[in-house]
Amino acid sequence: MSLSPPSSPPPSPPHNPDALRQWLREQCADCLGVPPASLATDVPLTDYGMTSVTGTALCGMVEDHLDVECDLTLLWQEQTIDGITSRLASRTAR
Repeated sequence: MSLSPPSSPPPSPPHNPDALRQWLREQCADCLGVPPASLATDVPLTDYGMTSVTGTALCGMVEDHLDVECDLTLLWQEQTIDGITSRLASRTAR
């Protein structure tokens, strides 16, 4: 008898803004060492302690997950999870 692994729902497309926002919130929380629920998506990440070191780590995660280039200046230009999500969603739209 062969047991196949349980099927999981397909991942949300990376260009889905809601899925991208939630993923980004989780990654920011991981970089900052805080629970995702503690991060408001409209508050500058520097208010939570985002630095160039944590921002570089976040950019690496974005590049790996979305297969797009993420320059650290994006985090300083957009500053909030909502702003970053908007910019990244427009880059990955197909």
